[in-house]
Amino acid sequence: MLFRSGNSNMKQHRILALLLSILLLAALLTGCGASSKNMAADTASSAAQNWKTESAAAAEEWGYDTPAEAPAETETAWDDAADTGFTTSAAGNAELDTGDNQSLSDYAAKIIYSANISAETTQFDEAVARIEAMVASYQGFVESSNVYGNTRYNDDGTTTVVDRHASYALRIPADRFEQFMSETSSIGNVLSSNRYAENVTSTYTDYEARLSSLRTQEERLLAMLEKTEDVESLVALEERLADVRYETESIERNLRNMDMQIRYSTVSIDLDEVEIYTPTVTVQRTFGEKFADAFSDGWRSFGRSFQRFILNLTEALPSLILLAVIVIVAVVIVRRCVKKSRAKKAAKQAEAPQDEQK
Repeated sequence: MLFRSGNSNMKQHRILALLLSILLLAALLTGCGASSKNMAADTASSAAQNWKTESAAAAEEWGYDTPAEAPAETETAWDDAADTGFTTSAAGNAELDTGDNQSLSDYAAKIIYSANISAETTQFDEAVARIEAMVASYQGFVESSNVYGNTRYNDDGTTTVVDRHASYALRIPADRFEQFMSETSSIGNVLSSNRYAENVTSTYTDYEARLSSLRTQEERLLAMLEKTEDVESLVALEERLADVRYETESIERNLRNMDMQIRYSTVSIDLDEVEIYTPTVTVQRTFGEKFADAFSDGWRSFGRSFQRFILNLTEALPSLILLAVIVIVAVVIVRRCVKKSRAKKAAKQAEAPQDEQK
């Protein structure tokens, strides 16, 4: 009985010791948590104070105005971060996210539209006038144009410009591009029509960001030039300022060109004059029809060639007459000279025997 009572007391002591150990461990953990929290708060407050001090020192060193005090929201954010054990500002992230969302809401894609059209017409003059009238009605402009053709000699001796070709580079407002393209079928038989869209938003925004950075650099360089007295530093700053301004002008020029391409779409039109429209379906022709067409084309070609020969000969006739007169005069002179030479030789030969007889 005494042995059993001793064992029971030992078990009770062990249980009591275990409970005391658990309570002591819990107390230690609670104390460590409070200490860590206080350390985080001290770290956050110290970081905020150091940021203010370093910013003021940097501004004074570079000659800029001392930055204004951080707003109350920022200080509160630092305090909140310390209380929660984080070292980043939740309020700052929210403001950044709001700014990004605003930029996304104001986002406008920069797209350059263009098109290539190939067409043919049997009424060339009317088609050309139609193109120019369409450009004017859509408030666009002709960037470049070229019209040319071949000269054909008619049976009556007159000439006609045939097989004419016109090429246009048109600039149409982008907001009326689709409407303009829908009316291009009125200029004639459209053989092909291709449209293109190039998204240059990324390039455009990169240019804008780079331009903003360059302008900031220019302002800083100008401020440093006003405060610098060392000659070598002045020369280095002026060289850097010249490079910054040159790059700024280059980017501004690229942005202007892109703005022009975005605002006004480019439409290229190639127009050919034909007598018969190109058939959309291949027509099977007999050998007799091909032979008759070839003979007719050959006869017309012979007639045109003969007419050109006669006209060219008539044009060269005055020169040929003058050349003939010169040749005739030269032949007459040469013949007279030859006759005189022969007569002198004959006279000498006749005098030679008489001298021998004497």
